[in-house]
Amino acid sequence: MAARRTAADETGGMKPSGAAARRSARRRAARTPELVAGIDIGSTAIRMAVAEVLPEFGVRTVEELNQPVATGADTYRHGRILPGTLRSICRIIENFLVLLDDYGVERRRAVSSSSVREARNNEIVIDRIRHETGLELEILDAFEESRLAYRALLPWLGRNPRGYSLALNLGGGATEIMLLRGEDLQVGGARRLGTSRLFHAIGRGSSHGKGELLRTLTANIVNSTREVYQEFHAAQFLLINRILYRAFRGDPNAQRHETDFVLPAEYLHERLKTTYSLGNLEIGELFNMGLADVEILVPAMLILDCFLDAADVRKITFTNTDMLTGLLAEMALVVRGENPLTAFHRQIVRSARAVGEKFNYDRAHARAVTEYSLRIFEAMAESLDLDGHDRLLLEVAAVLHDIGMYIAERGHHQHSSYLVKWSDIVGLNEADRMLVAQIVLFHRKEMPSTRHAEFTALSPEDRMRVRKLAGMLRLADVIDRGHRQSVKDLRVERTDDRLFLNLLTGGDLGIIADALPMKSDLFEDVAGLKVVLRREVPI
Repeated sequence: MAARRTAADETGGMKPSGAAARRSARRRAARTPELVAGIDIGSTAIRMAVAEVLPEFGVRTVEELNQPVATGADTYRHGRILPGTLRSICRIIENFLVLLDDYGVERRRAVSSSSVREARNNEIVIDRIRHETGLELEILDAFEESRLAYRALLPWLGRNPRGYSLALNLGGGATEIMLLRGEDLQVGGARRLGTSRLFHAIGRGSSHGKGELLRTLTANIVNSTREVYQEFHAAQFLLINRILYRAFRGDPNAQRHETDFVLPAEYLHERLKTTYSLGNLEIGELFNMGLADVEILVPAMLILDCFLDAADVRKITFTNTDMLTGLLAEMALVVRGENPLTAFHRQIVRSARAVGEKFNYDRAHARAVTEYSLRIFEAMAESLDLDGHDRLLLEVAAVLHDIGMYIAERGHHQHSSYLVKWSDIVGLNEADRMLVAQIVLFHRKEMPSTRHAEFTALSPEDRMRVRKLAGMLRLADVIDRGHRQSVKDLRVERTDDRLFLNLLTGGDLGIIADALPMKSDLFEDVAGLKVVLRREVPI
């Protein structure tokens, strides 16, 4: 498994040359806005945006480029990206990089999602791009896509600070559905339902039979998502999809704003159904699009129509944003010295709690163990070389460490690890979920060792990270040994050779003291400190 990407790596891609570094220093000295660039290898095109990082907030786009490429067609039809397509990708990126050199852009980040992620030869694609262009391509998983989509939607979420919003990020390979309350992400999930994926799964042509099959496939997937929104009335329905934005932005019934427009759901529903009766040439003339765009527009309209059938919404806001917008916003955070994951921290933890609720976890115990874990972390982070991202992993593990009780109490640490591994925790990538799963696995009796295959598969750095964080989680778990929250507060002190856990409680420490030797062994090994309990009597 690849090592976790650090905050410094979030700048992505190519490192600045000496000349580029000097330009950056001059720009900082002159207090001019720094330029960043994002490149997105999508299902139907490669897009690049160059933007200025504004001093106060956000970014301002300086230039956008869009070059068609058949990445999705290759992956969804053949299962791999064909040599000719890969050559085209490299040529396009090379041309983009020439422009970035002209602009003097040092901070560059290139990403792709399902169209490259699902290709059997994705490692070859990454290696070829690196060899031909020098650019490091990041393959995003579904949860990283969610984070970028959320970041892109923040300006619209501020318009509905207390109400529910339903957001649909309709991509080429997948559709992300998010239910939010204000800026707080309540539920999120991705479905393998994308415009390019649907089109290439069915094949070319506009026969009635293919159209009906397309609608049936879409309706089945959309209906499986009803749990995301059926219990909530969303006052705002936000749509992220560039081609639908292009198609309907000139509609006479659109209520236009600076960066978006709104259409009544009932009106749009009828217009979509009317459009289906037309042939591709007529649809192209109606929306002033070429045939290649129409082939993707039709599945996009069908997916949106099925969601309008399923969701109780009155109007749809077509946003002029996408994953590339979120990518640039994250890069701006890095320029300002912030870690994008830290900025998204609250949403990740909220998503973890939603997973806990799904498996009927002991909310009070999870809250207590989380609080104790973080107190211990703050006392030990510097001496154990742990950072803010490690803190996030520990917090998620503390929230979810006992969810395996849903399956069985016996061996629940193993069940918890399995459920974490396969649950949707919005904002955590696959590598992070694997780390959390391992931290959870070792929160009870077992010590990490080479007989655990998934632990052994981690990098040496990540194995040590698991040992350190699992050691803290074990200590926190034993403090609430009886799941009764009898300890009202925890104060952590450390000396050269001891870690004192000062427990504010009027109860007996016997049950905790009896289990401490078994639960403190891992921490004592990695920290080199003896753990000592002390009771502080309430005043």
